[in-house]
Amino acid sequence: MRALLKLKIRLMKDNIGLYIIMIAMSLVIAGVFGNSMGGSYKPTLAVVEDHQSVDASNIINKLSSNYNFNIKLVSYDEAMTMVTSRDVEMALIFNPMFASSDEGIEIIQLKESVESFQLMSILENEISLLNNTNFLVDEVTRIIREEDVQIDQIAVSQQIRNTFNEHWNSKRPISVQTTIFKTNDAFSAGMASHYIVGMTLFFVTYSLLFTVGDILEDKRLRTLDRMMVSPKSRLQILAANLICAVIIGVIQILVMVLSGKFLFGVDWGMNVGLVIGIGILYIFVMTALSLLVVSIVRTTGQLGAVSPIILTGMGMLGGCMWPLEIISSKALLFLANFTPHKWAIAAIKEVVVYGAPSQTTLTAIMVLVSMGILFLGLGERVMYYKSLRNN
Repeated sequence: MRALLKLKIRLMKDNIGLYIIMIAMSLVIAGVFGNSMGGSYKPTLAVVEDHQSVDASNIINKLSSNYNFNIKLVSYDEAMTMVTSRDVEMALIFNPMFASSDEGIEIIQLKESVESFQLMSILENEISLLNNTNFLVDEVTRIIREEDVQIDQIAVSQQIRNTFNEHWNSKRPISVQTTIFKTNDAFSAGMASHYIVGMTLFFVTYSLLFTVGDILEDKRLRTLDRMMVSPKSRLQILAANLICAVIIGVIQILVMVLSGKFLFGVDWGMNVGLVIGIGILYIFVMTALSLLVVSIVRTTGQLGAVSPIILTGMGMLGGCMWPLEIISSKALLFLANFTPHKWAIAAIKEVVVYGAPSQTTLTAIMVLVSMGILFLGLGERVMYYKSLRNN
């Protein structure tokens, strides 16, 4: 067994170029996608405000300056066209007397998104603040009138609003202080961590599949026949190929963790060992799946034809290309449950975000273990029965 494993490791140098390309592609694509989805991203918002309301203008200015929305003031027809053509994420329409009506503000969008929930929360807070200000202005001016004091109502109202806003911003009865480290890079770092994980898990599958696929080349060259008549058992020969694949996969996982930390600024937290462990478990599952695929096909040509279909399809469904949180199709989300990629990414995300295993992490690990055992058992049995039939 040891001699056979040493021979397989020495023969791996023939595929060293493939392994380097897979690692490089995962890093390049993770960098491109991570940087393009982070940093200076500002949701674009088409705003319709035809009544020149001071209160509406104040809210619009806050959306632009305080909440980082890219505002485009347009007409109603232009807003509808921009939404339907997906030029903007949403359109915001201010109707007359918007602050005193439940339907005073309309949000037009093709589908719900994180930005739309954020916008609704902001508008609720701003309208609540506006209503409180108006109530205070009405009460103060009413009291002054009851004292028969002659006042400039517009000037007094503006002074009350300014005083209220000043005290609201600096002397709130309850305040919550939040500190986010690396605020300028928080979003981009989050996207970078997703794509460095997703792209590594995606490209490592090709390395695993073609390493296990050396069994087919051994069949073609009759090398496998000579191994079978040696003192080594069939399981030892099979294990040598699988161990080599696992070694390649583990190296790529270690490269993922190191490059994520030093190249992309990913904070893996205090449980980086658990992250690596989940990655190794994923390598085991995908190695077992590679064995199953190799046991079904007959030649390396067939393997090269079906592997992009299987691996790319599973990677897309499993969330390697994009976060599954942005997918709304229930059918696609259901199919994602049958891919190891989905469970591995979910488990790693939970560990990185919460710093400790959660119920989601434990569930994902159990699913990965079950998948690995199932794929390994099926692959071994299919290969065994095919060898019996051929002999």
